[in-house]
Amino acid sequence: MEQIKTEQYKKHLFDKKEILNNAIIQLKKEFIGIDHVIDQIANAITSWFFFPEMQDRPVIINLWGLTGIGKTSVIKRLTELLGYTEHYFRFDLGECTSRYFDIQDSFKDIYTNCDGAPFIIGLDEFQLARTINEEQEEIDRASIRAVWDLLDSGKFDIVNFDYNMSWFNKLIKKLDLALYKGVEVEKGIVTANIEIYKETLSLHNKQEEKRGKKEKTFFISDGDLDTIFDMVDHLFIAKSDLRDKLNGMDGDQTVDYLICLYKASLKPKTVDCTKSLIFVMGNLDEVYTMSHNLNPDMSANEFHRQSTEITVTEVKQALLSRFRSEQIARLGNNHIIYPAFDEQSFYGIIRLELDKVKRKVADTYNIEMLFDTKVEQLIYEEGVYPTQGTRPLFTTVHQIVNTRLGKILNEIYLNGYEADSFRFTINDEASLKDNTALQIDFLKDNKVIHHIIDQQPLVLGKLRREKQNDEQAIVAVHESGHAILSSVLMKTIPEVIFSVTADSNSDGFVLSRPEWNYISKKEIINRLAVLLGGFVAERIIFGEENVTIGSSSDLGKATRLATYAIYICGMGNTRAFFGNENMNNTPSVIFDNSSETVNVEAKELLLKAEELAEKTLKKQEKLLIKMADYLSDKRTLNKEQVKDFIRQYAIDFNLSEVIEDAECLFYRKHLKELAEKYN
Repeated sequence: MEQIKTEQYKKHLFDKKEILNNAIIQLKKEFIGIDHVIDQIANAITSWFFFPEMQDRPVIINLWGLTGIGKTSVIKRLTELLGYTEHYFRFDLGECTSRYFDIQDSFKDIYTNCDGAPFIIGLDEFQLARTINEEQEEIDRASIRAVWDLLDSGKFDIVNFDYNMSWFNKLIKKLDLALYKGVEVEKGIVTANIEIYKETLSLHNKQEEKRGKKEKTFFISDGDLDTIFDMVDHLFIAKSDLRDKLNGMDGDQTVDYLICLYKASLKPKTVDCTKSLIFVMGNLDEVYTMSHNLNPDMSANEFHRQSTEITVTEVKQALLSRFRSEQIARLGNNHIIYPAFDEQSFYGIIRLELDKVKRKVADTYNIEMLFDTKVEQLIYEEGVYPTQGTRPLFTTVHQIVNTRLGKILNEIYLNGYEADSFRFTINDEASLKDNTALQIDFLKDNKVIHHIIDQQPLVLGKLRREKQNDEQAIVAVHESGHAILSSVLMKTIPEVIFSVTADSNSDGFVLSRPEWNYISKKEIINRLAVLLGGFVAERIIFGEENVTIGSSSDLGKATRLATYAIYICGMGNTRAFFGNENMNNTPSVIFDNSSETVNVEAKELLLKAEELAEKTLKKQEKLLIKMADYLSDKRTLNKEQVKDFIRQYAIDFNLSEVIEDAECLFYRKHLKELAEKYN
């Protein structure tokens, strides 16, 4: 017998393993760019999925990421693949924080359907359930207190504060009034003054039509019994038990007993979620610092790189600005951090969406759809905002492809072009200004039998078009100044330079990032010079009187870096944290209200940086003019193109000086050399 049970349990575990493995494979097919996240989720749920009976508290998995990255949709699909669709409860905490009864009603569903059994909970938009506001003051969130109990012990209490409680109270009063008026009851049946009973409980024209004249009248009607049982079902095995109990009582006994039941229904019911799996899902702008940058020209690969460097400690630090420390502790240590999509992932998502359209058309009309790679590129260029995930992309696929299906099918069925497939491509020659010509070829046996051309208005493409005017020339010079100083002074070649961008808040920009993650005293002036490079380049090329006011952001960054280094980081002549009497943290700072002390040192840094920028750019004037000239006609230069310009036109600077690997530039080697002296 024991052998049979063992074999059955082995088969049970084997079947579960197969379900989980198949779910992982399917998720990776449907969700692009998050394979590592899916693997982490699978590893985290293994113990719960195989051995939920061993749990004495919920398994909590935290998912953090940018909007539209696939947190909610992945978990919803996972529950379907695991067979938990009917046992998945999702709460939008952005809505539940203001409506107490919404979350209470949902918790009642858990109590009714899953109490003590394995199930899955999704706590979505968790960042909106904050209990500490921006001023670091506590917020009373009475509506979600049960959520914190759930995250702590896995058990919480719910109370019936609904319409039925008021109804129950009124019913007891009506029954008591009926007895006072002379109604008599024996063994649950009204035996005297039935008309008074009906009038008191307002039963005329309701139940009288349903019963014959000779049928017995229960003191507690079947309808009332149903409602009472729903409120105290935890006290009885079946509804018939309650009826049997009432059928043994007279009127006064019934009222007394109902009062006891009413009091019992007021007591909180404990919901047991110890066998549950809880997904906490949210967006944390504090750690995804790039989330506020909506520039579609920013590099998706760069945002992806930044997101992969986010750590669990950074996540917990960010949570401290929204929740109390003990609340963060309840979330545990299982934090899964979604990376931002890189360019390859976005293209994969585009192909996945196009494949969905292909399958739908093939299944419905038995017609094959084909897409040229130029169409994929158009969708990427028009639909990708790197920090906004998939949602803008899905909209763009719909605009470019789905909206044209009606016209295509009309050509086939109404105009008689009986094609077995059609192909989307781009016709560059037919494209108009601010539009791209989409050409749809109709094919029969792989031969084109007809085509139509449809103009697709460009939204971002229009903004990206080269202006080739004074504005682009100014931006070209300005950004070239930044790029050259980054290359020469910081030994860092920019990833890309833009002189025209689709971003409404920026005319152009340089994406450049030193390979090391610290700032030493010797490089402060160099970094400041790079920040001032745009302003200085304009002055060199156009003259002092023709410098534009587009350098305010650069000057602000340079000033902040200079004052930060002197006031806070001890890079001046005095090692202290400086401030003034207007600061809140005066006990930890030295007052500095005089322009004759540390302010002078900060100004000196900026002046030296400006002189260095001027000297360097004048020396590299040919490189500056050639690079700016190119960018005055074309909107962008990539890293390899920048290198080509440096090879051809740079003076006393070689690409071999560029720092590609900054893991061990000086500090470790120097320390090891000193240590070697004492061996």
